[in-house]
Amino acid sequence: MVRKIFLIMLAGLLLWPAFALAAKKTQQAQTVSVLEAAQMLAAEPKNTFLVDVRTRAEYALQGHPPRAYNVPWRLGTSDFQVKGGPYAGGKAPMTGYQLSPKPNPGFVGVVKSLFKPGDRLLVISTQGDLGAEAADTLVKAGFKNVYNLRHGYLGQALVSEKQQELAEKFSPLSGARGRVNGWVFWGLPVQFSLDPRYIYPPDLKRMQNLK
Repeated sequence: MVRKIFLIMLAGLLLWPAFALAAKKTQQAQTVSVLEAAQMLAAEPKNTFLVDVRTRAEYALQGHPPRAYNVPWRLGTSDFQVKGGPYAGGKAPMTGYQLSPKPNPGFVGVVKSLFKPGDRLLVISTQGDLGAEAADTLVKAGFKNVYNLRHGYLGQALVSEKQQELAEKFSPLSGARGRVNGWVFWGLPVQFSLDPRYIYPPDLKRMQNLK
């Protein structure tokens, strides 16, 4: 009897890493290309939604996919830094106004106010990396069908990091070219007009309170 109990416990210990790995995987969003996301939107438009997690300035000034809800994962700040300069205890990743060092504290709450746990959410960010963070957070918050759009809105850099540095220094086309596989690269629909139905809800509420 003791031997049997021992063998059962041993089997459980051996299987535990597999169970832990499976549990970890369930806490991560799936990843799709922007073209696969476009197919999902066309196939099931009633319960498939785009969540644009870029900053409000990027959403407005760079354009956005039609009917994409803007819920920023990181908020824009008024802190202007030169690339490599001090910011939030580290080096600024770019020259310009920096993103908040921590995620938007209202992100999950706003998404929950807009969508049901079973809705299919397609998360799009600038180039896919911040979208992956946001999408995984939504899975952990209880959303069951979350997908991060690989390469995001603008796409991945076409050139190496060294070439990109040279382009920033010498090329008048720096920032206008050199990104592939994103939403814009594939010619998917983009709009610049701002529809109140898709604006970040706290912003819209503040405007309504000013009336």
